[in-house]
Amino acid sequence: MGFGFHGKIADKFNRSLLPKRKFRTKEEVYGRKNVTRLHFKKSTFKDILKIKRKIAVYKKESLAISLLALLVTILLILVMYFLLR
Repeated sequence: MGFGFHGKIADKFNRSLLPKRKFRTKEEVYGRKNVTRLHFKKSTFKDILKIKRKIAVYKKESLAISLLALLVTILLILVMYFLLR
């Protein structure tokens, strides 16, 4: 007999020493199934107006930044064109 046969016997013996696996259901592991409910904050009319104003200000700032970036890019391209011409 070769050395491989001894490995198989040792493996079988070691596995027999391990406790058997107990199968459990999801309810046993996670407990009873709970129904999740979302609770949304009730907003007043004033809160909604504040949020809309913040969104409008953000859009204006975003538009201004985009236009400024476009202007700087165009100027940079023109400067590079005239310098390398």
